[in-house]
Amino acid sequence: MPFRYAWKDPSKRVICYIAEGDWNWKDYHHAARASAFTLSGVEHPVDCLIDLRRSARRTLPAGLAAHVRSFGKKMQACLTGRAVVIGMPKEGTDSLLLDDDTLSTSDGAVRFVADDAELEGVLRAWAADPPA
Repeated sequence: MPFRYAWKDPSKRVICYIAEGDWNWKDYHHAARASAFTLSGVEHPVDCLIDLRRSARRTLPAGLAAHVRSFGKKMQACLTGRAVVIGMPKEGTDSLLLDDDTLSTSDGAVRFVADDAELEGVLRAWAADPPA
């Protein structure tokens, strides 16, 4: 599958959507919908991680601005609306209107990070500040 999902760790506080190989937005949305079954029994807040580091694409699929707003979308009650993206090509983030590496969405925010250290810092901060 070009996109798969998995829990980041046994605490099930972060669900990861991982691009592998060649993919398109339909692949991402398919994985996001399929993960609803995994999320349905979770009662604590869950943040999203979109990992594009294993992508084989040289350029991003068309429609980035529209589709990136769906990252972290509250399709299940447990989702916080917060998503962090790692591995986004620079031309992708440059095309978005970001405020401090963050894109506000109708459900929350999407944060873009450059490396694992920054990713872990964001996830630690979010874990310390769960949504109300």
